[in-house]
Amino acid sequence: MKSKFLTLGVMLAGLVGMISCNKGMEYDDEAKAVENQQSIEKYLADSSITATKDSSGMYYVLRKANPAGAKPKAEEGVRLNFNGYTLDGRLVASSVNTDKIPFVRPYNLGFLLGGMERALNILRVGESATLFMPFYLAFGSYSSDNIPAYSVIKMNIEVVNSRSEVQQIDDFIAANKLTVSERTTDNLVIARTNTVTGDSIGTGKIVNISYKGKLLTGATFDNGDKPYSFTTGTGGMTGGPVIGFDRAIRKLRKGEKATIVFPSAIGYGKAGVQASGIYYIYPYSPISFDVEVL
Repeated sequence: MKSKFLTLGVMLAGLVGMISCNKGMEYDDEAKAVENQQSIEKYLADSSITATKDSSGMYYVLRKANPAGAKPKAEEGVRLNFNGYTLDGRLVASSVNTDKIPFVRPYNLGFLLGGMERALNILRVGESATLFMPFYLAFGSYSSDNIPAYSVIKMNIEVVNSRSEVQQIDDFIAANKLTVSERTTDNLVIARTNTVTGDSIGTGKIVNISYKGKLLTGATFDNGDKPYSFTTGTGGMTGGPVIGFDRAIRKLRKGEKATIVFPSAIGYGKAGVQASGIYYIYPYSPISFDVEVL
């Protein structure tokens, strides 16, 4: 499928692949790390804040506890609310965006700032904290448009939920009030929105499809601005087979409309989809398509 990917709300510059550690720092970085620690400690003292320091050099304050909450598990989709500031109070990162798309990332795969990943080792669902992250657990040693190099980042963070792919699919069905027509044992879901008689399309047929692809957060990743033609049984997507899409189309009839949903195991798997280093579909992400067989 030849895609035109759309921006997924406001994205955090440099968010991917920024987990780092103290080992191997050059002298300047070591000196800046010491400066960061001094800056954090001064800020805490001046603000009369008592914080816990972990082994990485990050300080944190638990703001809301939820001892009964679940701990996030690797590869689950973790939804976070957060606002990140420099110590002088400037907002430099936020989960809030104009499209009101929730911020969801697969946990423990390196798609969050190092300090955020460490926080998720501590926090449970329903808990919130304030983090004080040295530069090597935040945006690093390079400056950007609004973040000076070597910046300490103060972040207020809340763990809203952590959901397996099946749970994300169930949540999506409930939130969108879908009437499920079929659901396979590997969680391919078809929710037809009209009724057409006749035989299903089956394998080896050339079909024309109108479609729109979305993440289960509601963000559009493929706008489907023109009809797409493919032969069923071949995978159905340029660049490699996407089994869930192909299988769903084969079950439909000409003229039918449906919302189809499927997990990453029959979607884009552990690779996801990226362009120029930016992910449009993260690894281990279930996805949906609104489709019509023309």
